[in-house]
Order: sequence, then C-alpha cells, then structure tokens
Amino acid sequence: MTNTRGSMSEKINFPEIWGLALGLFLSLYAGFLNHVSPSEPFSETHSGFHSPVLALETAETPKQVQDLIGVYENEEFPALTSQYRILHYFDFGFIFCYMAFLAYTGHYAGRRVRPIFLKIFLGMIAVLVLGGFADIVENILILNLLDAKNTEEMLSSLEYLKPTAQLKWFCLFIYSATVGVYFWLYEKGVLLRITSFLFVTAFFLGLFSIFKTNLLELCFPFFALGLALTWFHYGFSLAFSSLSKKT
Repeated sequence: MTNTRGSMSEKINFPEIWGLALGLFLSLYAGFLNHVSPSEPFSETHSGFHSPVLALETAETPKQVQDLIGVYENEEFPALTSQYRILHYFDFGFIFCYMAFLAYTGHYAGRRVRPIFLKIFLGMIAVLVLGGFADIVENILILNLLDAKNTEEMLSSLEYLKPTAQLKWFCLFIYSATVGVYFWLYEKGVLLRITSFLFVTAFFLGLFSIFKTNLLELCFPFFALGLALTWFHYGFSLAFSSLSKKT
C-alpha cells in the first residue's frame, strides 16, 4: 500500500520536476550561448541593432553582413566567422531545448482547464514546430553566409534569411502569447498576470517589427522575463510545493 502511494506521488510530481529541470537547463544553455556570442560588430556602420547576432539574422544585403563579420581579406574575419559558427552549431541544440520548455508549459497549463484549450494547444504545437524548423533553416542559411567568399555567394542565402528569421520569431511569439491569454483567463495571482502582459506585449512588438525591424530587439526583454516567470511558477514553485507535500 505504501509503495502504491509513493509511486502515485512520484507521478504527480513528475511534470513539475521536468519543468524545473528544463527551465534550469535552458537558462544555463542560454548563458553559454551568450558567452560565446560575438559582442561587437566588425564595423560601427551596421544595421543599428545592439546585438550583432540579431543583426545578422535580419541582414538583407552583403554589405550588412560584411559590416558585421568583415570581408574575407580582413585579419579579423577568421576569428569572427569562427565565433558565429560555434554559436550556430550549438544553437541547433538550443532549438530543441526551448521547444521542449515551451511545449511543456503549454501542455501543463492546458491540461488543467477546459478541453477547448487542449485543442488550441495541439494546434499551437504545429506553430511551435514550424518556428523550430524555421530556426534550423535560419542557422543553415547563416552558416552558408559564413562560408561565402564573395558577395555573389551570399545572395542565395540572403534571399531567404530575413523572412525565415521573421517567421521563427512570429511563431514563437504567437505561441507564447496564446499561453499568456490562458494565464489571463484561467490562472490566478499577480505573477502569471504579469507574465501574460509580457508575452502579449512581446507578440505585438514582434508583429510591428515586420514594418520596423529594429522593434524586434525590444521583444526580447519582455519575452525572456516572461519565460523566467513561467519557469518560476510551473517549474520552481510547483516542483518545490509538490516536494514539500511529498515529504
């Protein structure tokens, strides 16, 4: 009888522990990527983003790329391109990490309310997968840019790079905004109400970035803080609440 109760407690605690572990691993992975990311562009005349990585994602011309990584003849070119390669190789793993965390959040939230939200969640999973696929394609396009030895070799990748990056961010923001709407409608407490505001704000800033690309950079503080608060609630708080009940 004791073993049965113990196994039931473990099953109840399992989703919260996964949220705790996923969120912690995601934050450590993001910190590592930030550490290996280039901090300065090659030229001061780049596209205006504070982040050279985001500027590269949304580059539209060979000149914009060269302002970030230099040209083949420059001494800095091998080191800069090597940094970007390392970053985007590791980013392939990061894609699956953030997709797992976002999917966990949507599933764990949706299974606690009306069946209609579960149906919406299943539809949003397709959006999340599309965003992850776009992120993979974006990485491949950027790696092709880094291998280009002249402007002509860049053109085929640049044709699709910015639209692919915008599709990725749109999918991630609309997915998180849907979770934010759930928080507002079904969850109680100030913490998740703030998270709802952050996710929905990030979505609208991302939407308007279609017309003014630099707005995309304003999305990240809202999006990142929303993810952190989501992790604190669904991972950290609920995991330790379950553990305290178990003990």
